[in-house]
Amino acid sequence: MADDAMAMETVVKEDAMEVVSKDPISFTYVYIPCDDTKSMEERTMNTTKDKVLGCLLDVFRPHFAAAGKLETPEQRQALKDQIQQQMTKSGQPGQNPATQAITDEQLEMMCDSQTVDIVPLIPAVAAGKFISVTCYVDDRGSAKQLPHNRRATALVSASGGSVAVLGDAFVARALDNEAEDMVRYDFKLSEFDPDSPWLKEAWRVKDVIERTRDGVSHVDATADAAAEAPDVSVDGDSLPFVPQIEPPMPLHERAAAAEHIKGLGNTHFKAGSLPQCVSLYKKALRYLDIHPPVPGEQGKATRLACLNNAAASYLKLNLPKKVVQYADNALKLESKNVKALFRKGSALRALSKYEEAVDTLQIAAAADPSDAGIKAELARADKELKKFNTAGEPRMPRIQTSDTARQRQIWHVQQRVE
Repeated sequence: MADDAMAMETVVKEDAMEVVSKDPISFTYVYIPCDDTKSMEERTMNTTKDKVLGCLLDVFRPHFAAAGKLETPEQRQALKDQIQQQMTKSGQPGQNPATQAITDEQLEMMCDSQTVDIVPLIPAVAAGKFISVTCYVDDRGSAKQLPHNRRATALVSASGGSVAVLGDAFVARALDNEAEDMVRYDFKLSEFDPDSPWLKEAWRVKDVIERTRDGVSHVDATADAAAEAPDVSVDGDSLPFVPQIEPPMPLHERAAAAEHIKGLGNTHFKAGSLPQCVSLYKKALRYLDIHPPVPGEQGKATRLACLNNAAASYLKLNLPKKVVQYADNALKLESKNVKALFRKGSALRALSKYEEAVDTLQIAAAADPSDAGIKAELARADKELKKFNTAGEPRMPRIQTSDTARQRQIWHVQQRVE
């Protein structure tokens, strides 16, 4: 009898769950056509809870399939090359690439199928409380040679991504922690606003993820990202978080805005307001780099200054890995930039990477032989390298005082912003 009761209870519970799962739900998502002459649309999905996971894919697959098929030999070869590259990339180390070759029969099946690719604008991770914003695109867009989607690419870029979208796109929001049923939330056209909270959240979440990859704990990474909150209120800065997406802000206006924001950052740097100045340098870079990036010498000069100034700020914040990151980006623009080399060398020394520090500072010294600060930093790095080689174990650099002329010179180089 007890077993029968338990069985009946299970059936009742399962029936109740089934009833609940059939409850109707409704949410909005956005359609972004690749044709600029067509308006973006806010669409409504009406479904039931048991279909919440695949309801969008059931709509998107036929839409993308109607956009074109892989019919020409060139398109089929492009798809084959794309899939082969993905398989080789994801293959196990030492695996024979020949065993991963795609047969003609497999290729035919793939050409006749339609898949949907997802581009995370906010990934479903703990840092963002598992609330995601996702852009859905045609997985065969490149092979089909679909046209570039300017608005969708700009939205991806505005959220901190770097994917060029081909063909039509859709954007939707969800809560997906994998432990519970997925919950769909509205995503609306109004959220293309350049000051939209979700865009700020996208950059914050990606910042936390980046910091945890550097070995910082999730708690500390979250706190550090909050300290550099991208929406810190700054006097004189009335510009939105990112440049206007639609219609797009003219490039010359973005260049002027970036220069203005950089100037505000310099003011806060000199006042010692480091979270504010870092936030402003990052904002200036967004105005320069979000698709399409600001071209020309003016864009390059402001971009280089912001990267160098951010590196200087992180040096004062004692975040050497971030210094190296921003200095490296500056060196991609100008390989012999003395400020970037100096700050990178100082950060490498702080990371106990003495040999790399010496190499980097030697390049800086060769580029500017008269700079006493670089010479002094190089001497310290060289001394630490010799100690390391002698002891056979890394030694953390000692914190230097600033009461001598030599330290004052180094301090001056580190603090100077452009």
